[in-house]
Amino acid sequence: MIDTLSGKVVHTLEPGKAILHMEFTPRGEQVWLSARDDNKVVIYDTATLAKVGEFAAQAPSGIFFTSRAQRTGF
Repeated sequence: MIDTLSGKVVHTLEPGKAILHMEFTPRGEQVWLSARDDNKVVIYDTATLAKVGEFAAQAPSGIFFTSRAQRTGF
């Protein structure tokens, strides 16, 4: 995490290898990250920055919740 005012790194997450995509839940309370080379999806709480879960997924690439299901691109 980078403090945009100071430009300093204030926190570092270590979710795994080859993080290619991340997606915030619709209300922003969690962020899900796909760790392709570790074959898992990791979930963090955005308020505490604590890892709250993970699950196995074969080479995950991309995470899209239903709030974005009809939109293409970013």
